[in-house]
Amino acid sequence: MPPDDNVTRAATGHIGLSDEEKQHSALLALPVDVFSMVTDYLNRDAAWALKRVCRGLSRSQVVNKLLYRYPIKHHDVSQMRLSEWKYRSNGRERWINFQESINDDNRSFVHKLAVSHWASIDDFKWIEANLPSLESLDIASIKDIVFTPEETWSWKMLAEATPKLFERLEALEVANWSDYTAHARIEYIYAYNDYRFKQQFRISRRRDGGSVAKTIFPACKKLKSLAIREPYNGFHAWNEWEVHQRICCLIDGIVNNCPPTLTKLRVYDYAPYRSLFSTDVATWKNLTEIEIGLYSWMEERRDSDFIGPSPYRITAGNHRRDEEAMFDDKSFDTCERNHMELGQHVVQGVGASFEDLLYNLRTISNKYPNIKVKPIHNSLDDSVLQLFHLVNTNGRRYPQQQQITPPDSVSSQEIQEALRWLPEKCGWKPILAWGTMMCDVFPANLPRSQTLLPKEDLIRRIRTMVQTLRSLDIPIRICIGDRSNSCPSSGLDGSLYFGDYKCFEGEGEGKHEVLAPTQARFNLTCIAQLVDELTIQYPIDVPGVAGWGRSRKGPTEAEKELLHRECKGWARFWARYASQLKNLKKLTVTVPDYIYNAWGKSKLTELFEDERWDMLQVDEKVTSDLTFFGGYLPFSSIKYGLGKKKPRTKFVQRVFFRQDREVLNLATPALSEQELEEKEIPDSALAAHEKKLLHRFWPPKSPKPSTGEKRKPEDEGESTPIVKKVKAE
Repeated sequence: MPPDDNVTRAATGHIGLSDEEKQHSALLALPVDVFSMVTDYLNRDAAWALKRVCRGLSRSQVVNKLLYRYPIKHHDVSQMRLSEWKYRSNGRERWINFQESINDDNRSFVHKLAVSHWASIDDFKWIEANLPSLESLDIASIKDIVFTPEETWSWKMLAEATPKLFERLEALEVANWSDYTAHARIEYIYAYNDYRFKQQFRISRRRDGGSVAKTIFPACKKLKSLAIREPYNGFHAWNEWEVHQRICCLIDGIVNNCPPTLTKLRVYDYAPYRSLFSTDVATWKNLTEIEIGLYSWMEERRDSDFIGPSPYRITAGNHRRDEEAMFDDKSFDTCERNHMELGQHVVQGVGASFEDLLYNLRTISNKYPNIKVKPIHNSLDDSVLQLFHLVNTNGRRYPQQQQITPPDSVSSQEIQEALRWLPEKCGWKPILAWGTMMCDVFPANLPRSQTLLPKEDLIRRIRTMVQTLRSLDIPIRICIGDRSNSCPSSGLDGSLYFGDYKCFEGEGEGKHEVLAPTQARFNLTCIAQLVDELTIQYPIDVPGVAGWGRSRKGPTEAEKELLHRECKGWARFWARYASQLKNLKKLTVTVPDYIYNAWGKSKLTELFEDERWDMLQVDEKVTSDLTFFGGYLPFSSIKYGLGKKKPRTKFVQRVFFRQDREVLNLATPALSEQELEEKEIPDSALAAHEKKLLHRFWPPKSPKPSTGEKRKPEDEGESTPIVKKVKAE
């Protein structure tokens, strides 16, 4: 039973328990009030896991409260097709099961609920009548344009049918009513594949009373928190009418229609409105708190717009497409704002630049001290950033082909104060993805469409930013192999790091291009002495050249050659950088055992000569939740039996750590930074180190039993070193 359906089948109350037993939870016999405080930090999926695997908690009222607190979330109903709503278990069937599970014992547990685009007015009437404690409603999945003749009710009809429901709400989440694109693009999701002939059916929920802001907001008499969801759209080109729709209608919808009780505003996509919130927010009455989607801002821009800001363009005119007429409330003709100036003001500096974001946060904090700005998520811990998000690294070329060098403002006082605000108020501890830098010919590996600064300037700016972060007591954490959000390609070298690179040899007419083996010049020397934590991981299908649809269990000879090349590349990597990691305090690895065993014969062992280093070894029986599937399928070993389906390549998971902050005493060659980064590392230097004795973290293997002798359990695989073993949580 997947956890998404757990709410519909949960038992309620302490059935059959005495009064004395009710005072203690089944988890470690904790008092119920203490256990309730623990569950404040858990979510619905954690509650379902407790009910399934913890003895006695299936009847716990505390767990049931947690399970029903937010039973159906936004991601459960977002962008659901009509066919999914009708015919799949996570659609209407799940909604009906949830309705049937509600009774007098648990109806008061439901405090927040998300509703699908396909919900009917009868569904809202049921919510009004059966969920008396509901105080937060998420209707962001319901769009203004309906493309199928299923549920064609309007916002006015909904407000008139369920006045008591909206009257008692304290929090409301809606789609951005001023963004026509967000409502029009759903045609490809909600209409296609639902009807055979795809008739051009379009009807607006605004047809008889206006937008959700004009009809629903006035009905929310006790509204304290308003959340606006809007997907990241990238490039924008607005004319004057679109500026009015996107900005004026947004501001007027909040100012003119929300009750005076509104004190908090949540904006999921902060980028298009940074300048707006930093200048006009003080005119919004009673507003004391703004939550912005910093985490989603970082996540959505991890693999896109990572070199330059997204361009916005404001043009004159009020032309629009015919279908946009259903969004036109004729307020543009009476609006007295200068839309050209307003548009330029709002979108100035908008883009993927991390510095722009920091400047804006600093502006709001200084200008409006009575307004508290914080991220939607309480913590930005473990947020992954591309290095090019941190600094301006692109030079813009104009028609005159004049190179414009962007200023390096990292060292400015405003930026440093904003950087200090992030860890203090948001728990920001970023992880810097180093994958883009892992190329011998960087930055030639980056897209040719981008105009970058010279390599020396790029490295200098990255070093300056990292030094600034460390001076503010922000730990420097580097990740090699950040592939948790995207499946690696199955093409050649799709899962590997140490491939050959192109270079030129000779001069003049004899100059020619060749493929040279990697020297592991991965540009880490500039910050190696500042790194506190390093994470190295491989995808589960390494070496990634055969794909998933193969029956052979072991690697082929060609794959073994790739892994051997990878081992030699890592030997060069550690020979170049191990002695420079003098401040390293933690090394986390998830790598094939073939590569891990080769590390025991590399320069990495010299880094661990200090006795202060210790090691944690993750139990192999539960590693399935830490591999590729673990990020997508929590508790996958329980639900889908993936714990039994091991990958073709055996993986090793280790955490090397030390608990002090002292600088390691490592022997670094007396060379300049450039010489350390560019020196050749011949095969002879690698072979000389392989002859050294094994390290305590890489003990010798146990001898294999002779022929005919029965193997003992402890003879299988390697002998276990004296290390601490932990189980994955």
